[in-house]
Order: sequence, then C-alpha cells, then structure tokens
Amino acid sequence: MTRTGAVFTTPWPLRINPHLDQARDSALDWMRRFGLLDGEQAAQDFVDWRLAEVAAFFYPHASAEDCCTAAQMMGWYFLPFDDQLDGEAGRDPRTVAAVCNALIGIMHGATGPQPHAAPTVRAFADLWSRMVRGMSLPLRTRVAFNWASYFSSQVTEAMDRTTGFAYRDLADYFSLRAATTCAFGQNDLGEKWGGTEVPPELWHHPVLQRMRQLGADVVALRNDSMSLRHEDVTGGHNAIHLIQRSRGCTRQEALVEASRHAQQKVDELVELEERALSRLLRAVDESRRAALRGYADIIHDWIRGDYEWERITTRHDEHRVMPDWASGLLVSAGS
Repeated sequence: MTRTGAVFTTPWPLRINPHLDQARDSALDWMRRFGLLDGEQAAQDFVDWRLAEVAAFFYPHASAEDCCTAAQMMGWYFLPFDDQLDGEAGRDPRTVAAVCNALIGIMHGATGPQPHAAPTVRAFADLWSRMVRGMSLPLRTRVAFNWASYFSSQVTEAMDRTTGFAYRDLADYFSLRAATTCAFGQNDLGEKWGGTEVPPELWHHPVLQRMRQLGADVVALRNDSMSLRHEDVTGGHNAIHLIQRSRGCTRQEALVEASRHAQQKVDELVELEERALSRLLRAVDESRRAALRGYADIIHDWIRGDYEWERITTRHDEHRVMPDWASGLLVSAGS
C-alpha cells in the first residue's frame, strides 16, 4: 500500500493521445527555449516524470498542435512553478502573491511578458495565449476564472505554511485542493482540446458541479498518497497527513482509509451519471447531449489518466531537492 498509495478501481479505459511523442519533443524544445530546463539531467527528469504522458492521458482527443501545447503546459506546471512553491519561495506569502498577481495579470491582458524578468512568468505569457486561442468568450472567461483560483490558492497555501494552519476536515480540505491542483481549469481545457464545449447555461448545473468535484477529490486522494516521500519532508497540506491527525492512526491505516474514500467517490460518480446525468440528458436536445457526454468523458480521462501517471512517474520516488540552476526561475516575477 505504501508504494502504491490510495488504490481504487474505475470502469473507464485509459485513453492515450496518438501525438504523445511529438508532444514530448515539442515540450522539451519549448522549455529549453524559455530557460525552464538546464542540462541533460533536467531534460531526463522531464521524460522520467512522464509529463508529456500527463497531457496525452488527460487530453486523448487533442489535435497534434493542442497536445503539444498541453505537454508544454504540464512541463511549466511542475518544476518551474509548482515545485518552486514547495521551496523557500512558497514560505513567503508576499513573494507568492507577487508571482501570482503577475500571472493573473497576463491572463486578463493587463500585462505582457516584457516587464517580467522571471523565466517562469515569461513562459506562461507565451503559453497562455495558445491555451485560450480560438476559445469562445464564455469558455475563455471560465478558464481564466478557474486558473486565477489556482494561482490564488498558492497564496492561501503560502499563508497557511507561515501560520501553521492545518485542516481537520477532509470536506473543507477538498474545497482548497480542487483549486491547488487546478482541477476545474484542467477540465475546462478538455472542452477545447478534443472535447465538446458545454453550453454556459448547463455548465453550472448541480449534477455537473458534483461530477467535477468528485473527480477533483479522487485525484487529490491519489496524488496526496503518492507524494508522501516528498511532503513528509516539506510539510504543507496533504490528505493522508490529515487522516492520520484526525483519526490518530498509522500511515498504513490512513492509506487504507484514503482508498476507501476514493473508491466511494468513484462509485458515487458512476451512480450519479447513471441516475441524475441520464435524467438531464433526456431533458436536452442532441447537441447538448453530446456535450454533456463529452464532459463526463473529460472527468473520466482526468481520473483514469492521473491514476496511471501516478503509477509510472518517477516524480514521487523520493524527496525532490531543487537544483541550483532552478533557483532563479521565479526571481523578480512581480517587478
């Protein structure tokens, strides 16, 4: 159990984008161009962490161009951004706020890449323009909202680190965790990258809200259980740590409990789709039915793809130490 983390079964197949190899090469070239990789070991880490595979698993129907953009986004998401905030930068809320303010400004067109010295911010300016290219206004607005929520959650986590705040309730924690994984923002991109856009009058339907929250919760449990070797050292919020604290149980017992929670949520999602989503499908026309079925598949691919990625990546094999060359990736981001 310790090596495999939280375990559960799903009825959905793993689907893989056929443009995976092209996307991997594209992402490596793009990251090198923006200074987000330095040397052969950094490039090998990208390959061994299977970051291109994340894109191929999450967006199996994306075109070659979109799959390449998705792989670049995944490369940006991890060491250049997420891992930076696991380090010293993530323990200074003012630094994190400056970084995230710059990134949110790019999304809303308030700033471009020119004023920013930080490679991570410059790279995101280039990436964002392609992530949202061709989106309808409702979808682009929603994507910007959910990615802003993701960036804002990094500030919340930085403040929690400095104050020592720890969640006592899984339900409260899952609300933040959906933001810190950018779960809904990643789902939004699935509507553009090979999916079918959900009409704005249906996206807020309670059935879809519950479906995406269940998906985010399952992924959080799986990810938190697999990243323990790193987060046992760095601290921060983690569902397994929370279960251990609240129940006064061992690590093994907490992993068993996390597996039970995850399976329960998968089963609820399956039942929800069979009962409530089917009822919704009968109430709309055929084009909307196709969009809603496609949205369910986006969530399935998110859960199933993450499960497989957590199994094959080397990212969680040990505590990750930030390489010296990467220490300046967020420097002067707010200038």
